[in-house]
Formats: sequence, C-alpha cells, structure tokens
Amino acid sequence: MKVVTGTSDTRTEHSSGTAKTGFAVSISIPALLAIAGIIALGWGAIYWLGAIVWGVVATFAFTLFSMMGKSMGMTRMDLLDLLGSMMVRPDSTASRSIGAVIHHMNGALLAIAWAYTVDMAGWPANWFTGLLWGMVLWLLALMMMSTIGVIHPAIRRGEQADPGPGATNFGRMTPLGSLMGHAVYGIILGLLYQSWPLS
Repeated sequence: MKVVTGTSDTRTEHSSGTAKTGFAVSISIPALLAIAGIIALGWGAIYWLGAIVWGVVATFAFTLFSMMGKSMGMTRMDLLDLLGSMMVRPDSTASRSIGAVIHHMNGALLAIAWAYTVDMAGWPANWFTGLLWGMVLWLLALMMMSTIGVIHPAIRRGEQADPGPGATNFGRMTPLGSLMGHAVYGIILGLLYQSWPLS
C-alpha cells in the first residue's frame, strides 16, 4: 500500500510495508547487538557507567554539531523537534525538550551496543572503532529518516516535514552533515571511553 506523508513542501510517497520493515531494521540492529553481547558476555563485560556517560556526552557534541550545520544553512533538519513531535505538537518547546531526552537516551543506548559489539568482535574500544560505529549508525540513521514518515503521527497528518530519501527533503547536504555528526559522536565516544572508562 502506498502512503503519502509530510507537509506540502516535503510530500513523500512510501510503500507502507517496505518502509515499516526498513524502520524496524534501522532501530533493531543496535538493540540486537547489545542483547547478543549481554547474553554472550554477561553484564560485567563492559563499563556501563562509562558507556552511558560518554554516550550522552558524545550525543551532546553531535547535537551541537547539528545545530551549527542548521545555522550555517547546511540543513533544515531540526532533529530534536522531529523526535519530540512523535508525542506532542511539532515546533514547540515541549517537542524539542522531549526530543532532546529521546536523542540523548538513544546516544547512551547506542554506546552500550558499541561497547558490547567491539568486545564480542575482540576489537579495542577506541576512537577508531568508535568512528566505525558512527559510520554504521549513519547508514542506519539514513534508513530510519527515509522511512520514519510511515510511523510518525505528525508526519502522517502532514503537520511535520517528512525527511524523505536520505533526509534530503531537509537539503541536499543533510546526508553529509549527518555523516560528519555521526563521525563526531563515534570519535568522542571512543576516545572518552578508552581514556576514562569510569569503572
């Protein structure tokens, strides 16, 4: 079934079943890696406090980078509003506040998934594997942005912009900005976790 979503200037047609599958895959892979790590290695295999704290710090850096990109005209995407408007009215203080909480919680959870993934693979937890993880997350984020319109209530109602394929409805440079932001996240996460694991 075809579904058309987004505001008048970001109308995007989705194949509903394919888009829902793509969205589910994009959010499931990190979760499954974390679960596999817990099952295979146990709760004590990683530095949980370090992963959570540095995941939040790295996400904060990502957020600042994204805001800079928007202020310089590289993208029109307001990620915090996009996330928060899944629950409340778009373009509001409440939406951005809720979006900030969701975004930084995700950053912590993704850091846990990274720590378990590199441990299972026998790789060092450092800036380089953090960067590689950032690249993986960038690909998953592009998949998620391309398909979020089918499950996002405000986008389905036409009250929120649909990111479109690769989030390019927010500007052709948005995928590149996202790549750079995820690289910042991964490098900072890896450097801080390696240097101060907070055991």
